Amino acid sequence: MSHKRFPYDLSTPTKSYSLPNKYREISGISPLASNNSLAFVQDEAVQIYNFDLISETISEYVKHEDGDSEDIAVAGNTAYLLKAGKHPAIYEFTNYTRKNAYREYYELGLRKDQDPEGLCHDVKRNRLLIACKGSSKKKDRTRSVYAFDLQSKQMDHSPILSIDSRDFLNDSEETFNPSGIAIHPRSNDLYIIGSKGVKMIVCYGLNGNFKGAWMLDENQLIQPEGIAFMQSGELVISSEGREGKKAAILIFSEPE
Repeated sequence: MSHKRFPYDLSTPTKSYSLPNKYREISGISPLASNNSLAFVQDEAVQIYNFDLISETISEYVKHEDGDSEDIAVAGNTAYLLKAGKHPAIYEFTNYTRKNAYREYYELGLRKDQDPEGLCHDVKRNRLLIACKGSSKKKDRTRSVYAFDLQSKQMDHSPILSIDSRDFLNDSEETFNPSGIAIHPRSNDLYIIGSKGVKMIVCYGLNGNFKGAWMLDENQLIQPEGIAFMQSGELVISSEGREGKKAAILIFSEPE
């Protein structure tokens, strides 16, 4: 475990929101350019939602089909959705807020048990990064992050990063299982959140160097699955709800 302090004060969010019960399955978030709203998806359908951080209202865009949407990355008027299952894929929606949003679909060539769950937009390198929650090898304690090139619409078969739980977990029974990924807008470091098993955030440089790992408070974040950074540097974490507990979105100020 890293002894370096986590750069954000996770004990004191600057803003926290509870979502209505129908959005309890929130699984991924993406900040929008305005800094005043977030796009999110949930585990029930290929559908995009908009959460206005000022009015706290939620807009629902057209539902495209059933199935688990694991995460979302928005670039301008284009939204990319990550769908897991038998044939993990990226859905690309152009003009995603419109009823007749144009849709493209790209299979990723990943196995079902690799279970891709995290997605973010690497703006500077014109690619999406995809973090896998599982592995196709039994008892494997490493988890892979892949790059999907937005020019060629192809995924590189070799991971850009292998997250090795031995870097930060002493217990050989425990493995970190990514559920969300984000790039810090200034440092370019990768922050990956995990919910299944050990609830924590780990940080790696884009060169693969391990930079830190920090446990999360289960009372504060029941099932943290979404992570993102605003352009202003604020950290956003979303957590699924459970019976009797609502889903939450927490925002943390960037340290001065």
